[in-house]
Amino acid sequence: MIKLGLIGKNIQHSLSPAIYKKIFGPGVSYDLLDFQSETDIPPVAEIFQSYDGINITSPYKKHFLSQVELTENARELGAINCLKKNGDKIIGENTDYLAIVDILKNWLAKEKKLNVVLFGDGVMASVTEAALKNLGLTYKAYSRKKTPAFSQLNLKEAHNQTDGTLLVINTCAREFVFDGILPKECIFWDYNYNFEPHHKLSSGIKLYQDGREMLELQAQYAVAFWSFIKDSFK
Repeated sequence: MIKLGLIGKNIQHSLSPAIYKKIFGPGVSYDLLDFQSETDIPPVAEIFQSYDGINITSPYKKHFLSQVELTENARELGAINCLKKNGDKIIGENTDYLAIVDILKNWLAKEKKLNVVLFGDGVMASVTEAALKNLGLTYKAYSRKKTPAFSQLNLKEAHNQTDGTLLVINTCAREFVFDGILPKECIFWDYNYNFEPHHKLSSGIKLYQDGREMLELQAQYAVAFWSFIKDSFK
């Protein structure tokens, strides 16, 4: 039996157990390790006494940085969402970034030119900024800390659609609900999934996409990162 787990806060809605069971089949167990505070999280070495691989979600993507070795990718980003044990070492990777780059490339192939707006200023916003810069995409960032009346923004007035298709990327947690104005030809990419307050956006814009595709893609990259687990399972 492969034992995997997800470390996060208030994660009972997570689709990760179903996604990884679909990948690995019935020979996997996937636990939701829900911690309300960083002080409640055991040391990483202790966690790996019970698990073969670990995923990490908000707000703990920086928590283990000082406890593990980082891939070059994770070191540059300063955030990890995936851990594996390799001999005596525990290694951290960021597969969110890899998934975001893939999805942005798909948008570019379809739309040719993107006018990007980024919501948020947390860890996922920083990872997304790195992906945008990697692809040479400029963007305008808004956040609750820096933008007055953030949730009520009128993006129809603020962004000229002749600059390309407006792609709004929402990296904010589920506590934030956007209730502003979007242009008709806008794409709203929400990193949350199964989030009812944002489903209403789909009726007035070109496309509303939630975070499920990113979750599935980063899971595929995690499986590749954990290749020794899958190989041993076979």
